[in-house]
Amino acid sequence: MAATKYSHPFLDGLKPFPEGHDDVIQEVREWMKSQPHLPYISDEFILLFLHSNYYKVKESESTIEAYFTLRYNTPELFTQRDPLLPKNKVILEVTQMVALPKVTAEGHHILLYRLADTDYSKLCFADAVRVFCMFNDIKLSVDSLSEGYIVIFDMKGCSIGHLTRVTLPALRAFMQYIQVAHPARLKKIHVVHTVSFINQVMCLVKPLIHSNLYNLLNFSSDGPASVVDLEYLPEDYGGPLRSVKDLHEEQKHSMETEYREWLIESEIFKTDETKRIKKPSKGLFATLTSTFRGIDID
Repeated sequence: MAATKYSHPFLDGLKPFPEGHDDVIQEVREWMKSQPHLPYISDEFILLFLHSNYYKVKESESTIEAYFTLRYNTPELFTQRDPLLPKNKVILEVTQMVALPKVTAEGHHILLYRLADTDYSKLCFADAVRVFCMFNDIKLSVDSLSEGYIVIFDMKGCSIGHLTRVTLPALRAFMQYIQVAHPARLKKIHVVHTVSFINQVMCLVKPLIHSNLYNLLNFSSDGPASVVDLEYLPEDYGGPLRSVKDLHEEQKHSMETEYREWLIESEIFKTDETKRIKKPSKGLFATLTSTFRGIDID
């Protein structure tokens, strides 16, 4: 792989570099050498995978395999990562994706996602997944080795029309990414302001959810204050922090300026299937290498 201009996965590097993990980093490094289809990555990148898997080597290797294979097989979701592309700008206008400023006592970061524009005709689901993954890559860079993430999906303003915008191939890819490829410690997923058609949503999603993720889900017909303390919330929800709109605009600006070239460059991180020694067997990685062809782009 050609040398990169930027540091990945941490734009500013991992400082200070945590000590005491040299042996497991080297173990994963040696395994990657035996997998020529995988790209070369920095020790910092390996450490991110190890940290997300609580320094379990085999689990980290599985995440690495899934991460780079998904990025190869779903170019619709992991290329065209320029935040200034018109279709990405649309998603950044119709949705608000924010990292809330205050970290919990346990060291967990809180992420909030909601609609800014309720016109479902403006939402392309595959584009939304792409920008969601871009945002989350930036969060991993900003937070370094986070102790964990609490995610809040606010469904206020969602309609049955939004459900019709979901394309199954992109949904499958999204669920695989979150469950087996995303190098982060998910602690809880709160779905708030649940809608009347939540059962239809779950009928669509539940077959794609592993039991360990399902156990993290919590549903509330009330707002975010019903699932986290007010001290962590923006003023929109009765908390002391800046508004969601202000936070979104600030973080969108960072994506479009500070992280723009970094995001574009990150498209190189994928498998080279011409170098794969052994094709994945039936099961998870067979799914990763075959399921996502022909993703619908609205």
